[in-house]
Amino acid sequence: MSTQAPFLEVRSFVMEEKEAPEVFEAPAAASSPFLSLYEAENGGGLIDPRAEEYALLLNELYDEEFEETLFALASEAAALHETRFAHEHADPRTSGYEAERLLEQHFAPLLAETQAMLGSLATELGRRDAGSLTDEEIDTAVERYQPSGDLSPNFEDFFGKIKRAVKKVARKAVSLAKKGISLAAKLGLGPILNKLKALIKPLLKRVIQTAIGKLPSQLQPIARKLAERLPFLKELEESYEAPPEHAESCEVAQIQLEFDRHVANLLFAHDEAEQELEVAEALTEQQAPESYPVAELDRARDQFVESLSRLEEGEDPTPHIQQFVPAILPALKIGINIVGRKRVVDFLAGLLAKLIRRFVGPKYAPALSKAIVDAGLRLIHLEASPEDESRAAAGAVAATVEETVRRVAALPDYVLDNQELLEGFALEAFEQAAASNLPQVLPEETYRKRPDLAEARRLRGAWILMPRGRRKRYKKFSRRIPVRIVPHNVSKVESFEGVPLSEFLEEQLGVAPGEEVEALVHLYETIPGTHLPEIARLEEHTPGLGTADSYGQLHPLTHEAAGMLLGEPELGRDAAAEEVADPHAAPVGQRLYYLEVPGKRPLTAPGLPGRAHTRRPTQLRLVLDFPKDEIRIYFFLSEIRAQGVAVKLRQQGHVGTVAAHLRGFIERGLRSALSGAFGRLKIVHEAVTPDQWLGALRRLPSFVPRILLGRLQEWVLKALAENLKQNSALFIKAAEDTADGVTVVMTIANPPGFAQLRQALKGRGISLAGLRISGGAPAVGIKFAAGYVRD
Repeated sequence: MSTQAPFLEVRSFVMEEKEAPEVFEAPAAASSPFLSLYEAENGGGLIDPRAEEYALLLNELYDEEFEETLFALASEAAALHETRFAHEHADPRTSGYEAERLLEQHFAPLLAETQAMLGSLATELGRRDAGSLTDEEIDTAVERYQPSGDLSPNFEDFFGKIKRAVKKVARKAVSLAKKGISLAAKLGLGPILNKLKALIKPLLKRVIQTAIGKLPSQLQPIARKLAERLPFLKELEESYEAPPEHAESCEVAQIQLEFDRHVANLLFAHDEAEQELEVAEALTEQQAPESYPVAELDRARDQFVESLSRLEEGEDPTPHIQQFVPAILPALKIGINIVGRKRVVDFLAGLLAKLIRRFVGPKYAPALSKAIVDAGLRLIHLEASPEDESRAAAGAVAATVEETVRRVAALPDYVLDNQELLEGFALEAFEQAAASNLPQVLPEETYRKRPDLAEARRLRGAWILMPRGRRKRYKKFSRRIPVRIVPHNVSKVESFEGVPLSEFLEEQLGVAPGEEVEALVHLYETIPGTHLPEIARLEEHTPGLGTADSYGQLHPLTHEAAGMLLGEPELGRDAAAEEVADPHAAPVGQRLYYLEVPGKRPLTAPGLPGRAHTRRPTQLRLVLDFPKDEIRIYFFLSEIRAQGVAVKLRQQGHVGTVAAHLRGFIERGLRSALSGAFGRLKIVHEAVTPDQWLGALRRLPSFVPRILLGRLQEWVLKALAENLKQNSALFIKAAEDTADGVTVVMTIANPPGFAQLRQALKGRGISLAGLRISGGAPAVGIKFAAGYVRD
C-alpha cells in the first residue's frame, strides 16, 4: 500500500482471524416441459415450435408504453408513501406494512375495475369457439368494455394498457388453438382470461413494493427463469459474452417481464392444474420474507449520524461503523459480492474507523461543519441551525462511508479474497469517496500534490444529503453554477434516450436554433432508493421542478456533460450505456443535472382530459420482426421539426433538401437503436426474449450492425424522398392536426439478408453475406400519422 495516502499512513490491516472460504452449492435446474424436445441439429438448435411461439408471445406482449405506465404508478405510490410516512421512526417492517396497506387501498378501485373487465370478457369470449374468433371480433369486444366510473389519468392509462394486453393474449390464444398447441383449443378463452384476472393483484402489489422499497429477495432473475423454460436460451447466451449478473434492467421493466412470463405460462399450460399452479406461484412471490433495505438504511444512517454527533473526545467510532455497514449492503444490488464475507466487512469497519477519526468528535467535527457551511450549506437549507450544520457534517462522513462500501462491494472476487489487494483498493475507494463527499478540509499543500482528492475545487461546493429532515432521498451539490450555453457547443452532449442537449433545448424549452442562453445548473446524485420523479417532486424550491412529472428535465451528468457545461469533467459519472439511456433506472451513484433557464418553461401538449404533457423530442424506434419478414421504423418528428418540414413542403421546397435535413436524425436514431439504446429497439424472434434485446446483436459479427445501418439509411432516405414528393399533402395534413408532432411509419418488406440474420440469431453457422447485397432494394411502405405512434 502506498505510504502517500494523506488520510492514513499504515502498512497493513491484516485481520488476525481468517475464516475458511465459503462453499456454495448451485441449485439444481428446474425441469422444463420443453427440455425433451430440444436437441442439436447441424451444429445449431432445433427449437420446439411451442418454445418458438412462447418466445414470440413474450416479444409481442412487451410494451414500452406499459413500462412507462407502471413507472408512473410507482412514482404516484412513492409520493403517497413519502407524504404519509416521511417522518415515521417506527420499525421499517411496521411502517412498511402500514404503507403497503395504505397503497393497496389507493389502488383498490383500479384493481376492481380491471378485474371486472377481465371477468366480463372471460364470460363473453368464453362462450365463443376459440378457433373461430377473428381479430376484429376480439378487438370489438375488448374496446366495447368501459370502466364503470371515472379513473385518474394514471389509472386510466393502466386500464388501457391491460386492454391492449388482453387483445394480444386473445389473438395469440386463437392462433395457437388453430395450430392445436394451446389449451384454449379445448377450454376456450374463458379460463385463460379468468386466470389473467387473478394476476392483476400481484402485478399491482409488485408496483407497491417497488414504491416502498420492499425487496422480495428470493426471486430469481427473469433470465434464469426463462432459461429454465426455454433451455435453448442458455446455449445461445454461452455462445457470446453475457453481461454481468448484476447488470439488470430497471425495476419496472422487471415487473412487466415477470407479468408477461406468467401470462405466457398460462397460455401455454397443458391443463387447468398447471394454470392454477402458475397463479399460485405469482401469489406466492408476494409472500416473500419482508425486507425493506432502503428503510433499514434510512434508520441506520440516521442512527449513525446521531452517534457521530455525540462522540466523546477519543471515543472509538468502530462499533458505530460495525452497526452501519451491514445496513448498507442489502440496499446495494452489487452488495452480494461481500455479503457473508465477515472478514471483509470487519476489515472495512476497522479501516473506516481510522480514516474518519480526523473528521468526528468534539475536536474535529466543528472544523468539518464550518467547511460544510463555507461550501454553501445555507444555499440549500436556507435557515440552517447549528444542529443542521452539525448533522450535515456527520452526514458527509456517513455518505463517505456509504460510498466507500459501495465501491468496495463492486470489486471483483479476486480482489476481495486477496488481503494485499483489498487493502490497496479499499483505501483508494475511501479517497475517491472522500473527494466526492467531503469539502476541502485537508491542508492546501495536500491538494496541490494530490488534486484528485478534491472534485471541482474551482466550484468549492459540497454534496449534501437531501431533503432536510430524517429521511434522505438524494444528494445535491450545494451551489448553483451559472453557465452560458451555446447550442452548437453542446450538440454532442446527450441526455436520456440519446437525445442531444441542443435538441432538448430547442424542442422542449423553445430555445431558438443558435440562440445562446444563460442558465443555472443544479446538480444531484442518487443514493439507494432514489427515483428521479422523487428528486423532481422534492425540489419544490427550484424553479421549473417541484412536481413528479418534471423529472424529464433531469439529464445524466456524464464526464462529457460536466466538461462541456461546467469545465469540470471530474464532476461527472459515466454509468453503463443502458443506465445512462434509461430514465426509469436510477443506479446508485449516478449524477444528474437540471438547467434552470430564466424565462423558459417546458413546452406542453394536451394529453388526457385535464392533463398536459411535455412535448416529445424527435426519436426513432426500430422493430426487427422476423416472423413477418419485415422491418418497421417509427420515426417521430417533434412538433417543431414537423412544422418545419411542413413549411418547406408548402413552399414546394426541394424534397431532396428536406430528406437531407432529416438524414442526421434518422442516422442517429438507427445507430442508437442498433446499439441497444433504451426503448429504441424491438426484436420479434423465436430465439430472443425481451430481456435480451439489448444484447441480441452481440451474437453477430461486428460488421453486421454496421452493414444493416448503411442499408437501412439507403432504403429509408430514398423511399422518404420519393414519398414526400408524391404525397406531401398527407404529411402537411398530419402536421396540421392538434396532436403533438408527426410519426413517419416505414415498413420494409422482405429485406435482403433478413432470412440469414434470423438463422444467425438462433446460433446457427449461417453465412451473412446476404446482408451485403446492394441491388434489389426492398419495397418500403410509408405512412404519415398525426401524433406519437408506436408499434
